[in-house]
Amino acid sequence: MKKYFWLLLIILAGLLLRIYHSTSISLWHDEAFSALMIRYPWGEMFSRLAIDVHPPMYYIALRLWHYVFGDAMWSLRGFSVFFGTLTIPAAYLFVKQAFKSEKMALWAALVIALNPFGMQYVTEARMYTFGAFFAIMAAYFLTKALHSQKHYVDDQRSHMPHMPEDIHLRRTAIWNYILFALCTGIIILTHYYLLFTAAAFGLYGLYFLVSHYKLSIKNYLWFLGSWILVLIFFLPWLKVFLSQLASVKSSYWIPDMTVWSIPSTVWAMLLGFNHDVNNVNTQKWLIVFCLFTLFFLWRFVRKIDSKEKWLVILAIVMPFVGSVLFYLKSIQCSQGVCHGRSVYMDRYFLYAAMFYTIAFASWLSTIKFKKLGIALLVVYCLVNLAAVYNYWSDLNISQKPGMNGAAKYLGANVEPGQYVFLGTSFEFFNYKYYEQTYYYTPSSPLLYTGGRSDVSQISPVEGSALLSNSDLAATYEQFVKPQSIQWVIWTEAFGSHKPEMPKNWTQIDEKSFPDVRPYNGTNIYVTEYRVN
Repeated sequence: MKKYFWLLLIILAGLLLRIYHSTSISLWHDEAFSALMIRYPWGEMFSRLAIDVHPPMYYIALRLWHYVFGDAMWSLRGFSVFFGTLTIPAAYLFVKQAFKSEKMALWAALVIALNPFGMQYVTEARMYTFGAFFAIMAAYFLTKALHSQKHYVDDQRSHMPHMPEDIHLRRTAIWNYILFALCTGIIILTHYYLLFTAAAFGLYGLYFLVSHYKLSIKNYLWFLGSWILVLIFFLPWLKVFLSQLASVKSSYWIPDMTVWSIPSTVWAMLLGFNHDVNNVNTQKWLIVFCLFTLFFLWRFVRKIDSKEKWLVILAIVMPFVGSVLFYLKSIQCSQGVCHGRSVYMDRYFLYAAMFYTIAFASWLSTIKFKKLGIALLVVYCLVNLAAVYNYWSDLNISQKPGMNGAAKYLGANVEPGQYVFLGTSFEFFNYKYYEQTYYYTPSSPLLYTGGRSDVSQISPVEGSALLSNSDLAATYEQFVKPQSIQWVIWTEAFGSHKPEMPKNWTQIDEKSFPDVRPYNGTNIYVTEYRVN
């Protein structure tokens, strides 16, 4: 226990920071998708996931979790907190295995524990921290497998084969390859961006094998076998993946990439402070920090002797390369105007951010003047804590009840014969979660669709994967009666607006419930009407 005192202290600090306000922010659309999806029977859940744009592993794991802990808010986000905290010891294990340095491992664990970019996503019931944990563990097992194999091959050359120590090394290598394949299979079935991370592992593995064995093909077989296991793992989902890929049409829901997309992400990974990329002064700082990133990565490569430095570099770079290539390949021009299909969002780079943070912490630990390195580490940790404090202060969540407040208000005021209509599907699912879980109303909520009465008429981006025909209100008239009170929820977020109401509906009252997501400044409105 004494040996791991500092690691345990770092894990505890990371856990406390991740628990803080973990349920204070109101559930939003993406999280509600997670919460509602796991309530369907297993077969129906997979059928509905096939209509969506994400693979199933996170939902499988979350569903198993909810059998034990339920699907209340604390449980849904507790799942993210759990795996977000586990990334700390995972990083420690990987760095210690890769670079053979207790100091580097502890510094990496500390910086990941305090990193505001990673901390931000533990308050979302989504797959990001789950995928990040297994990405680090895949790197850890790959490193162990390659080195165990090297020791085994070296021992085979130096003395008689089939010695007890050789048998042990062989078993160790095989088991680590199997565990690497398992973790890699999990990540590519958790988020498709992790295919880029998996590609980084593949490239690094080939580099390691070529550098040690040249054209000795027999020494590639275990590595190749691990990738066959990964392929077998992914194969049942391959047809669905190809279908989902085809459904992601141009200008889906993600904004186009700009020249500031990557610099903005680098800023977020390093500092975590809010920033306005349209501000000229901010743009100058973005350039400075991009140059600083190139500097410390260059120093990291120069100072670290272990080949695993290239594993870290590839795991940082490949998601950026993949997203840029995807965008460039999708560009289409018409009448002199060109548009691409962007899949670039900051949150998708949490996986790269783990390795970015490891590289930064490792570089700090190699600074020649130890006191300077320690001083920089302390300053950086304080900056991280300031960024976390700044993040929560800017959110001002005590004044932003969001959909939780709206649902609570409706639960206390909606009476029999009255309906709650949602003007946008982007608020429908989170309201439905609150209504079914905490604040019941006499009738189920309805999504107003403006004439569409069948789910087949709803696009995937509107959430068709979670909708049934019974959720839809093609018109208001089919549900309401004259001289009744009805309710409408709407928002200005997601490009939405206040729906146009029938002329015989008179507005009685309207209340606003400020929210944090999808961005700080979102408002959810509840409007009460009398039908004349």
